[in-house]
Parts: sequence; structure tokens; C-alpha cells
Amino acid sequence: MRVTRLEITPYRIPFAAGFATAHGRATAREGLILRLATDAGVEGLGEAAPLTEFGGGTAADAAALLEALTPALTGATLEALLDRCAALPLDRPGVAAVRCALETAALDVLGRARGVPLAALLAPNHAAEVPVNATVGVPGLEDAAAAAKQAVEAGFRTVKLKVGIVGSPSAEVERVAAVRSAVGPDVALRLDANGAWTPDEAIALLRRLAAYNLDLVEQPVPPGDVAGLARVRRAVDVPIAADESATTLDAVRALLQADAVDAVVVKPMVAGGPRAARDIIEEATDAGLRAIVTSTIDAGVGTALALHVAATLPDPIPACGLATGSLLTSDLLASPLEVHQGRMALPAGGGLGVEV
Repeated sequence: MRVTRLEITPYRIPFAAGFATAHGRATAREGLILRLATDAGVEGLGEAAPLTEFGGGTAADAAALLEALTPALTGATLEALLDRCAALPLDRPGVAAVRCALETAALDVLGRARGVPLAALLAPNHAAEVPVNATVGVPGLEDAAAAAKQAVEAGFRTVKLKVGIVGSPSAEVERVAAVRSAVGPDVALRLDANGAWTPDEAIALLRRLAAYNLDLVEQPVPPGDVAGLARVRRAVDVPIAADESATTLDAVRALLQADAVDAVVVKPMVAGGPRAARDIIEEATDAGLRAIVTSTIDAGVGTALALHVAATLPDPIPACGLATGSLLTSDLLASPLEVHQGRMALPAGGGLGVEV
């Protein structure tokens, strides 16, 4: 099959409520929906939703790059398009998200044409559904506790709390304590610091927070400090995960060499697409680490892609950060992705299984 048309539709979706991370407060998510048409009459969808704080550039960067690539890709075979994607350097703004969009759309076409889910094109075995975590990003203590309790009442068994957003260490401890009390002792509680602390700050704070039976803590120190991440891991009795430090295969190999983490967070949108994400997953899990797949709070196309990647994780699949659609006012899908009792099923049909 050959590409006959690439159609780009920009979007800006407001957050449904306040959402804060250590990078700042977010009010809306911006990105692009890509529609790829072929000479066989089969069309595929992709999404480019870069994250500036991950070095991914902006939606405008992604749009400019896609527009520049369109003439060369029009008329190309899907195989040539995939080869071109793999050759795009990830160190340019917008490239990772554009690679993800193009590769997703091409694999969506192939999956639709063959009548198989996109996950089946990535790995020989895949799950039909994936456990997912709730994400709590509201900064207030009472609001965070209420949101976490509501998530558990909806069936979630894992809650991720954004930290590094409330100021003093004592306020951080009080907020985590309130959320732990709200969810009870049997729900897995994760913290995501988004690189908010120095190694010394992280060690001091996590020693206090260890009493709250944490499943793991994501990215306690800035992403460039692999040695600091390793020092934190050695000093505290809490599993440590890398997120912003685990964006490429080479970065994950550096983490492994430093024995710096217990888990890696894999974002297909940041890694440069589903195949690059799979490479990271295999490297990490072969070394005995947990791999947790998350969206980047994308619209529904990007989240569906992350769900398919998560379905290829080895058993037992950990709770993945895919239940993010409710954080936005819309996911742009004709039939929104749904969460039932803390689990998300792969959409029915070939490819991604979704329409916009």
C-alpha cells in the first residue's frame, strides 16, 4: 500500500479541572490528529502531542515538521514511511511526537487491513485488557484526598499522586498521609515528583514518606542526574522509577548500568513511537525492571496507541497510566475510551480500533 494523503488537524483541549505537576499548572493539551490515506482505500490515525518539559517541542513544531515531510511521504509505501520514521533524529523538537503519529497511523492501516489489533503487530502475545492507575494532580490536601477516594470507589486499585507541587516537606508529608488515609492500606500508592527535588531533598523526604507503604516514586530528581537517582535508590526503602530519565533506549541503558532504578515509565509519544517504546520495554524487563506504560495525557488516539503498547507487557502487567481521558474535557473519539473497575480493554476491531 502507498500513502495518498496526509491530513493534519490541530486540537486544543482544556483540562476538566486544575492539574499541576512539578513542571507547573496545565490548563489545556495541544496536539495534532493525523489521518493517513492509502491507495487501497484504508485509512489510519495517529497523534502528535509533544511535551515541552520532556524536550519534545510544541504542537507547532510537530505541525511544521509533518508539513515538511508530507511531500516526500506522499506516494511512499508504508514500509518506506516506517523506515523514514526510524531514521528521524530524536534530538529535534517535535520529532518524537511526529514519529509516533506517523508510525501509529501506518500500523493502524496495516492492522485494519489485516483485521488484527495494533498490539498484535508489535508482539506475538498481547493481553485483551490492561490494569490502569488513577492520576491525582490537584494540589490541595483535601481535594487530593477526595479525588483519590473517588478513584478507589470507582474501582481503581492503584493511585498516582503528583508531588513536588505544594512547597514545604511537611506539607508534602501531610498531603501524602491524607491520600493514604483516604484510599486505605490495600490500594497501591505511587508518587510522581517529575524531578522536583535534589538528591538530598529526595532522600530526606522519602525516608519520611516510606511509612505510607509506597508502591514506587517516579523521577524524584531531575532527569539529567543519573548518579543522583542511583544515590536516592541506595539510600531509601522505596522503589524508584525513572520517567523523564527513561525517554530513549540509550537513556535506559545508562540507568541499568548505574543500577539507578527499579522501574521505568515508557511513554510512546516521548519515545518516538510504539516500536521504540517496545525496544525500551524489552531492554528494561529483560534486566528485571518493571516497565509501566503511560500516555502523556493525550487525546484518544494517542491514548489508544499507549493502551496497545501496554497490552504487550509481560505478565503480570502493572497498572499503567492510561486512565487520563477524564482529565480532559474530551478525548476527540467517536466512542471514548472507558475504564471499568480500574481496567481498560483494547477497543474491538483492527488497528487501533478507534475513530474520531
